[in-house]
Amino acid sequence: MYLDQVQVPTAQPTINISAKLIASIKILQCSAEELEQAIARELRDNPALDAEELAQCLRCGAALQTGVCPVCEYAANPGVDPRADVLAWDEPISTGADLADDGSDVDPLDFVGTRETLEEHLLRQMGALIAGEDMPIADYLVGNLNSHGYLATSIAEAAETLRVEGEDVERVLAVLQSLDPPGIGARDLRECLLIQLTRFESRGDAPPLARRMVAEHLHALGEHHFAEIARRLGTSVAQVKLAWRFIKANLNPYPAHAFEAAELPDVGLASSSERSCIVRPDVVIRAAEQGFEAEVIERRRYRFSLSPAYSALSARARGSHVANRLSEHERQHVREYTSRARFFIECVRQRWDTLHTIAAALIECQADYLAHGVRHLRPLTRGELAERLGMHESTVSRATANKYVLLPSGRTVSFDDFFDGSLAAKDLMRELITCEDPDRPYSDEDLTLLLHERGVPLARRTVAKYREAMGILPSRFRL
Repeated sequence: MYLDQVQVPTAQPTINISAKLIASIKILQCSAEELEQAIARELRDNPALDAEELAQCLRCGAALQTGVCPVCEYAANPGVDPRADVLAWDEPISTGADLADDGSDVDPLDFVGTRETLEEHLLRQMGALIAGEDMPIADYLVGNLNSHGYLATSIAEAAETLRVEGEDVERVLAVLQSLDPPGIGARDLRECLLIQLTRFESRGDAPPLARRMVAEHLHALGEHHFAEIARRLGTSVAQVKLAWRFIKANLNPYPAHAFEAAELPDVGLASSSERSCIVRPDVVIRAAEQGFEAEVIERRRYRFSLSPAYSALSARARGSHVANRLSEHERQHVREYTSRARFFIECVRQRWDTLHTIAAALIECQADYLAHGVRHLRPLTRGELAERLGMHESTVSRATANKYVLLPSGRTVSFDDFFDGSLAAKDLMRELITCEDPDRPYSDEDLTLLLHERGVPLARRTVAKYREAMGILPSRFRL
């Protein structure tokens, strides 16, 4: 037998993806914020593209009137003119313009209300309690608080970074830990709870066992080993449970969250998530005379066109009159940028058409969910929807990724919710747990049986997984 290596050419089919297709896919999968950035870049780089952006409500997409959304304001305050506050600025008395024109140094922006952050709240308090030379230490400590309000650095590290003595850092930290919200600046859970207990003890409100339970038996307390704690402390189980109920009801393991949720009596602020961002829907689904209808908000927001100057130049480039002819370099420039602008407009409009097509199909498939709530959400996959529309599944995935829908109920949800078959079961589980007897909470086995009785057959491990996903503790911790 003779063996030899021979190169034999064979034809193999390959998929060539054009640059235009890649650009179209990128536009399709952009979120609303990413599309804004893409439009801004294209307007900056392409002189042939014009875009008019209309003022819109970030929640429902309706056109603003005098800076106010008529849909959202009328819905929230029926019978009240939503422009009343805006029109009040037209009155000639005590306006910002008058204050600015009276020759004084008053800045009218000083009269605009601002929301204080947790960092500003803490530094403002510390500024009145410590010396000026200690403020850099305060700035460093406050800047190293994590999202829960715990100090994410050590005394030694702070002293080395600031080149100060460790005693100075400890002294400033003690002041920080004395501020509101109680427990702020703690280095671990035990210290956080002990700081808060000190406040109650100073008023005589804390059970005598609470401090020893937190300081010496915190882990056993978290495991609800009340009998073991009672034996070690030489007391009764009833006394241990009494102190545990006080700890559970009055102490907050996440002090920063108290500030964000406006639980402090002297601070009326929204949560940090509400202060930092607004979830803007990409599609609005409204109730119509027959069923529901979908609208892509971006379609009403943007109006694209070719620049008038480049439209005229393009006509000249196609003209046959000698006097109107452009040079070859000029014609190439005009063709390049006008074709690029037309392609960009086509990609954006194709994005809108795809979103509208998918939203309309979801209305047909999930009409009961839209009309009656999450309990009526039917199982649906992106593959099934793609097959229904004659699209590729990847197209549906890209079109719905990082995008949101405003439902007729007023809730803004992710497109992913339409394909999450677990939401109905989770909602039913949440209702069962909310209505359970506090002294006899449902175990995962109990929840499994109750769900089976209500026509939701789930395995116990699935129930446990859903419960953990919702952030609900096991039954032994819900006592």
